[in-house]
Amino acid sequence: MSRSNADRFDVRAVSCGRDHTLALLTSGRVIGWGGDGSGRIPSGVPEYCTTPAPTRAVEVLMNEPFVSVAAGHGVSLGVTAQRLVAIWGANGAGVGGRVGALAPATPQMLDDVAGVRDVVAGEFQSAAIDHTGSVFTWGLNLDGALGRPGAPLEAPPGRVAGLPATRRLAVGKGYMLVLTQDQRIYAWGGNAAGQLGLGHLHTVETPTQLALPYKVAALAAGASHSLALTTAGEVVAWGSNNHGQLGADQPAYSTAPLAVALPERAQAVAAGMYFSLVLGNSGNVYAFGWNRLGQLGLADDVDRRRPTRIPGLSQVRSIAAGQAHAAALASGSLYGWGSNAEGQLGAAAKEQRQPAQLLAIVTTGERNV
Repeated sequence: MSRSNADRFDVRAVSCGRDHTLALLTSGRVIGWGGDGSGRIPSGVPEYCTTPAPTRAVEVLMNEPFVSVAAGHGVSLGVTAQRLVAIWGANGAGVGGRVGALAPATPQMLDDVAGVRDVVAGEFQSAAIDHTGSVFTWGLNLDGALGRPGAPLEAPPGRVAGLPATRRLAVGKGYMLVLTQDQRIYAWGGNAAGQLGLGHLHTVETPTQLALPYKVAALAAGASHSLALTTAGEVVAWGSNNHGQLGADQPAYSTAPLAVALPERAQAVAAGMYFSLVLGNSGNVYAFGWNRLGQLGLADDVDRRRPTRIPGLSQVRSIAAGQAHAAALASGSLYGWGSNAEGQLGAAAKEQRQPAQLLAIVTTGERNV
């Protein structure tokens, strides 16, 4: 896509889900590309042959602005200006037992929690932080994934007890991480690969603090691995390492944080299904882990077990990772690469192995979708 015909928007933040991408505009509007959760209405006409994925952005239909959004596995969440949670998309597991609450394109409100500051969306679990720093979780309550022992199997939003005031959240596949306001990490849920970082492989049903000798500024969760950015700009990783997503050849998994060797200090981290991204202070982006669909942006499909700089990307100010695709908001442009099976990169090609695909040109004014 050339700069002359790319969509032009004033993008404030970007989020990647299973097979869709969301951009939050400075006006509070949200636009999406790709499959379920993008705001696109699926075709009701069965096709004998697969039709090309749509390439244009669509706007999420909402009559008030959003202040934050999160793309999940077929589902998207948004926080409105009234600090309420809206949800749209499609997910067979439902929303806390209420399958009928989901609509593919029109956001529905979740009235179980108010005063919300931020949200995160996972495969079968989601969470929100309210203005007091309390955490609310909902979805499938398997292996302690909600941090709420005794909650029903398909649980509506409910408060997680035993947590200090929370600053950030991350949701992996059946587990959650919390960054508290005093810059410590708590974790709970499934732990078969050590993704909780607690030094063992046992499931944990209640929030448990990681024993870390440093303070943390940001965190990210993949399917079964986790990343943390320290306040000193260093990155540590733990959990599964089957594709090198911890940034090392060995071990196969780690139950405790391992230092990731980087050529510079970092300012942000993002985790996809089995791959990792790090944004350096220079504005360069480093990728490592699973690369079968080109999600590392390195012009091939070879896994990397060491952080490798993505060529062609510079002056990046934020990064996001989905299941098998990624995005970066750089100076003047929003880029995407990796899997494009559902059009989440806004291009007709099945894959985009190089980070050269423009989703949108960032401008000071917006053009109608």
